Amino acid sequence: MKRYSAVCASLLMLGFALPALPADEQGEPVLDQLDQARERGGLEVAVYRDFPPYSYQDQGRYTGVDVDLAGALARQLGLTLRLRPISAGDDTDDDLRNNIWKGHYLGGGVADLMLHVGMDPEYVKRQDKAELIAPYFHEAVSIAYRPGRYRNMTTPLSLVGTKVGVELGSISDYYMSGAYGGRLRTSAERLPTATAAVQAFANDEVDAVMAPRGELQGLLKQLGGPAIETRSTELQGLYRTAWDVGIAIKAGNPKLKAALLAALSQLQQSGELQKIFAQYGIDYVAPEMAAPIRP
Repeated sequence: MKRYSAVCASLLMLGFALPALPADEQGEPVLDQLDQARERGGLEVAVYRDFPPYSYQDQGRYTGVDVDLAGALARQLGLTLRLRPISAGDDTDDDLRNNIWKGHYLGGGVADLMLHVGMDPEYVKRQDKAELIAPYFHEAVSIAYRPGRYRNMTTPLSLVGTKVGVELGSISDYYMSGAYGGRLRTSAERLPTATAAVQAFANDEVDAVMAPRGELQGLLKQLGGPAIETRSTELQGLYRTAWDVGIAIKAGNPKLKAALLAALSQLQQSGELQKIFAQYGIDYVAPEMAAPIRP
């Protein structure tokens, strides 16, 4: 995840016309979503449900890195947090359409922003109805393993002949199925969730587990505790296995964008963002993409 600077003063000089505000389908001016949030007194933030350690329920309340980040952003903007837990669609396009720029066909409106959106540069460029901003964390698929099970983890081919827990249908599953001409395919132990894969590793049912590093670290702390001695290594080459995550807002909301960039910058500079990750056992890795300086 990732973000920062404040923005655009408007030209309010005598004799100059103000730029036209965005309009709805009836031609009525539409307030920037930051103004709408201030009118209702709350910032609505969409986070994925059942996505530990980022956003999940614990004893009936939502917690996790993204939940804490949502609260910190709301405080920076002087607003209360209104959390919108969402279920993942078939792809990110579905999630952006249903929660950011259009709304679900069953109703419910849209959130002011959505967290934990993959920031592939080409994907960011082709968005026209949503704007992907403020990368705040760098994620990479990694392998956690017990050192005694492997002589030397210099290459994923070291996994051949061992059991590796992966989430079914995930990047890790695709990697194990297709990399190195399929030589890793029979080593994959496919489980329904990343949590189940890490739990199998904690229970010593598999020799290693492959998942995004942040998920691995957070779930190992949550499920395995300090008793499991592990090492980890990031995958390299062959497949896209590393990416930044950031924030999505509806296109055409420059005030909200500027406020979020400034808020994220403050959280980074103060160290609060890094502390949020550390609280859940995750080593904070700064994004590789630069945040835009101006909206």
